[in-house]
Amino acid sequence: MALINNNPKTNFIRLLKKIQPTAGELAKAGSFSFSCKKRLTKSFDLKKFQKIGSHSRGAAIKLYSDLDFLVILARNNAKWAGKIVNSNTFISKISQDLNDRYVKTGVRKDAQAVVVNFGRGQNSMDVVPGFFKGFKGKYPIYSIPNGGGGWIETSPEAHNGYIKNANTSSRSKLVKVAQLIRYWKHCWANPVPLSSFYVDLLLANSGICDGVKSYPYIMYEFFKLMHERECRGLRDPLGISGVIYAVQTNNQSKVLVSAIDKSLGHAQAAILAEIDKKNIEANRQWDMAFNHGFI
Repeated sequence: MALINNNPKTNFIRLLKKIQPTAGELAKAGSFSFSCKKRLTKSFDLKKFQKIGSHSRGAAIKLYSDLDFLVILARNNAKWAGKIVNSNTFISKISQDLNDRYVKTGVRKDAQAVVVNFGRGQNSMDVVPGFFKGFKGKYPIYSIPNGGGGWIETSPEAHNGYIKNANTSSRSKLVKVAQLIRYWKHCWANPVPLSSFYVDLLLANSGICDGVKSYPYIMYEFFKLMHERECRGLRDPLGISGVIYAVQTNNQSKVLVSAIDKSLGHAQAAILAEIDKKNIEANRQWDMAFNHGFI
């Protein structure tokens, strides 16, 4: 409770400094990604090894942000008997190869990726395999696993460009708010299920980070927006990936809605307390909104 008397705006800036990735983390991630790329280049017809996710958008946070890479292979690597295979088969093929290389670190299949642990198991990298499908305007479109055996389309270049433009319009607040939300979801005993990609697109599409607003007020608006939307899926504003979902299952949705509603109540109380210049109460409410991870 050391900074409880400070203005909440000051504490949010302090928190942002605290959660930035360290140079050591970034160096370790870079070294492992080079090793992984080298292995995949040896085993497959690798066309592209592209950083995606939070690290590619500058929204990663210390300790909690996994490293994500889109691994684009030649289309023939996804075919059998002249036809595109089930995406689960495709993932299994990548998983087996990486498991042969990283025997001691641990490799497992996820819904849309192969998860490879590194750094003595403390860090992980999600390898999302896919193949080039074509262009939409000036952006390349890739087919990646949809988590159910089929395929969906994606374009990190297009989406990152969209989010980058929105971040510029917000005077760089969007990425910082995205980091605060990533931290918020890890403040609970069991991290709140919430897709980081969904968060970034929602922030960009809604415009809530634009204008002369403080981080406390934008966080309140985020919780309010999620509550009003009932955490429903977001139709891709670029029309590429269909509907982007906040969670993967109904049970995860219930957990997310509960956490959002709880935090919204405390965020609203914090904003009202700040207006009344009651900084102690405002910080106490924000600390509860972050499940005692704010102060």
